[in-house]
Amino acid sequence: MIYKFSLIEKILLANDIIPHPFADASSSVGLGFALGCSVKLKITDALSMDYQHVNAIAAKASVSTKGCEIILDCLDALGYTRKDGDNYSFTKRGFKCLSPLSEDNFRHFILFCDYLYKGYITIDDTIKHGKRPHSNMLEEMTDYEWELFSRAMIDISKTNVKEVCNKITVSKTDAKMLDLGGSHGLYSIELCRKHTQLKSSVIDLPPVKKYTDECVAKHHAAGSVSFVASDFMKDELPKNNDIILAFNIIHGLNATENEELAQKVFNSLNDGGRYIILDQIKGIGGKSQLSKATTAYMALNLLHQAGGNTYTHKEAGIFAKKAGFKNTQLKKLNAPGFGIVICTK
Repeated sequence: MIYKFSLIEKILLANDIIPHPFADASSSVGLGFALGCSVKLKITDALSMDYQHVNAIAAKASVSTKGCEIILDCLDALGYTRKDGDNYSFTKRGFKCLSPLSEDNFRHFILFCDYLYKGYITIDDTIKHGKRPHSNMLEEMTDYEWELFSRAMIDISKTNVKEVCNKITVSKTDAKMLDLGGSHGLYSIELCRKHTQLKSSVIDLPPVKKYTDECVAKHHAAGSVSFVASDFMKDELPKNNDIILAFNIIHGLNATENEELAQKVFNSLNDGGRYIILDQIKGIGGKSQLSKATTAYMALNLLHQAGGNTYTHKEAGIFAKKAGFKNTQLKKLNAPGFGIVICTK
């Protein structure tokens, strides 16, 4: 991510002497593809914290020296590599985010984005018609694409699972929780770890069960977190729940679908139960351009992929109140544009 500018560059950008579309429509887009290419072609697998000659890196990745050098220069511009003549190494950020040896790497997220962008060739039709021309993206995904999606969601969740779960109040009488579209189940695992009386069912489509099972086994959570294969939009929800999570769900639905989901959730909650939404919330960051970019980009992406949108706190509150919820509370997260909406029955 480019965020360091010289004083002169800041002045020129602020006065539009450097045309902003030069970055917005060209370099930013191209650098994003270069990042995807670097992971997909295993150029990043060949890098380390020690300097290596570009010829050696190219040979390890089985790519051309010329192409490798150009990709490495793109990573240098983004702050992931360092360059000394014809030698390159990871920066600390580069190792953390891109190395397969890093537990905090974002490789699956990058590969999933690379997959998504291939579908943008038809985005003009989506904008013209206000909806995806054909089927929902989820209906077209292969097993490999489900893996990219699931592991990308794991990458994202690992960055905020502690923060998110610390913002959710769980009483000693709360015993039963549903995690709608919970995929990996990491939020359920952490909440049940913190509150040992709590049991959670991850409700999601069959292709993601293996990733829930994997995370549950890794965190020794089989006694508190289970998986139920179900389409929560079509199937009935289990009753008598104290908490229902809908994390990164409402952005994949249109307004009517969100009203229907809120009603299903309301009907399956006990009195005093909470419907907890985590999503990109429009307006949550005030004038922050990074926050606006997050919510606007996600709206564009979700409209194109699934016919969805991003919503304001007020809009999320309307979905909830139409279903019968008494009130909603918004809690900001550290990630720009992200927030939690807690709806109480």
